[in-house]
Amino acid sequence: MNRKKIIGIPIKNLENPMSRLSEILTQEERIHTQKELIRNIVQSFKNNDHETYLISTDNEVEILAKNLNVKIFKSNSSGLNKEVIEFSKLFSNYDGWIICHADLPYMTKHFANTISAEINENEIIIAQSKDNGTPFIAGTLSFNKFLFGKNSFNKHIEFLIDKKYAYKQIFSTEFTFELDDEEDYKKFIQNQPRWFRKLNA
Repeated sequence: MNRKKIIGIPIKNLENPMSRLSEILTQEERIHTQKELIRNIVQSFKNNDHETYLISTDNEVEILAKNLNVKIFKSNSSGLNKEVIEFSKLFSNYDGWIICHADLPYMTKHFANTISAEINENEIIIAQSKDNGTPFIAGTLSFNKFLFGKNSFNKHIEFLIDKKYAYKQIFSTEFTFELDDEEDYKKFIQNQPRWFRKLNA
């Protein structure tokens, strides 16, 4: 078994990302912001104990993966849920796994390393977004019940309880705050992370 942890970042495409921000950001600005969000997450988790994949069938995402020096997982399935479930077949080759959304703006290397260590002590670690989505889920046991979107968190918890899996919910902003809509963007601009300030320096 590979002693590393495998990290999957699901990305639908880079053609029209962050569509709920289309009233306040141009398409070009949204594409640029999405790419930099992904770059920050990749850099935060980058170390010798992690192997990172971008999960997507999009050619532009494949190019981005090459530029970021990470792997691409191109599924034969359609839809993020099915793509991540197919990706989960790789989990058995690793000590642990992480599925992290591509729109978490406050991720840092410190928090990435801290949560990676916590995974070793838990079967499942899970975070909840404001719309009851699941922006972050990780663990050490075999798992393939992946759901995304509104209320996916509640469905995950129901499944975990039904299977009697031990889980730990995390509440840190780094794993729960998604840059999803205009309200989020206003908060983001008021509390800009370092990587974003550097872009605009």
